[in-house]
Amino acid sequence: MKARTSISIFLFTFFLFSFFLLTLCQSYAQIHSGAHNFTEYRRGTFPIIISVPHGGLVAPDSIPDRTCNNPTTVTDANTIELALRIDSSFYDLTGCHIHLVICNLKRTKVDCNRNLTDGACAQTQAVQAWQDFHDFIDSAQAIALAENNNKAFYIDLHGHGKTQQRLELGYLLSDNAYELSDSILNTNTYINRSSLKNLVSTNVSTSKHAQLLRGDYALGTMLGNAGFPSVPSKQIPKPDTTTNYFDGGYNTENYTSKVPGNIVNGLQIECNNAGVRDNASNRKRFADSLAITLINYLSYHQNIPFNNCPSTGIENNKPAEFILYPNPASELLYLNKEANTVIYSLEIFNTQGVCLKNIEMVNGSEITEIPLTNLSNGLYLLKIHSNKGSNTIKFRLNQ
Repeated sequence: MKARTSISIFLFTFFLFSFFLLTLCQSYAQIHSGAHNFTEYRRGTFPIIISVPHGGLVAPDSIPDRTCNNPTTVTDANTIELALRIDSSFYDLTGCHIHLVICNLKRTKVDCNRNLTDGACAQTQAVQAWQDFHDFIDSAQAIALAENNNKAFYIDLHGHGKTQQRLELGYLLSDNAYELSDSILNTNTYINRSSLKNLVSTNVSTSKHAQLLRGDYALGTMLGNAGFPSVPSKQIPKPDTTTNYFDGGYNTENYTSKVPGNIVNGLQIECNNAGVRDNASNRKRFADSLAITLINYLSYHQNIPFNNCPSTGIENNKPAEFILYPNPASELLYLNKEANTVIYSLEIFNTQGVCLKNIEMVNGSEITEIPLTNLSNGLYLLKIHSNKGSNTIKFRLNQ
């Protein structure tokens, strides 16, 4: 009887553990990591691709800081967290995940919104990270087009530090262009410069170029109506030419329909901080509004239906009080928490439930580094004890 009971317990434990492993593997089945986990691609089924080139915080000593060609190295704070929240909002609304391409490296090490020479400064690991990031965008666009009747929309997501708290939408047209009349913006001279070039000729709403930029159903106008002032839009048809308006960078130049042969429309979105990026509550509010706005925008202009979305298997990447990245990790994990959350301690468990690390914390910044020394490759659970209670997040170590 004892032997039979032991066998039953063993079988139950085995099947429970197998199910647990299967669940974990499915959760990460569609997250593809670049070399050293410096970049990642979260595959979606929704015809929207968002890339985040400047939000990373990983700064390994193996990559020297960029000094070539007078680089800009400022981090776009909370843009990775915002992108993950946007994905979560789309999933909540539709059951679909969008495509996310993320650079986890700090901008001091690589700039994935510059050309390779300026962005990587000939440093081997930075070059690889830059190439991985751009290969992931290529893959995401190809998949999105193939799965959605050659329709896809691309956003390069950034954050700006200007005092004007508004979104700046970059369609590759300079601030001076918006001083011109609609009739001039509707000429081929400006259409051919635009990141919406393909949409001008294919939209089902019969909208002209100027209408797509600042008409009633322009993206900026719709976001303004949702409570997020944007330029260009009907409300703010042109930027002040003295404010160094962000009109779009390398990624928008190379991954939208301005490029001959590319039919993907898109833009760069420079997000202001206050009310959009500054805390988890505001990120959720903006992400929810952006998701609804984009659904309406793409339905109106491209007749894209958003229902019956297949699952990608990434069901536990929704940000809550905490965001853990990169995942899979190599040497360090970074834990981002809300400003009003105080972490008391962290525990790392293996899949057998054995506690391998216990880290006591003191009140610190929103970003917490977690060393992963003396751990083997595999699946783990991070348990977080804070003033909000206890939370558990799964992660994989892949050194």
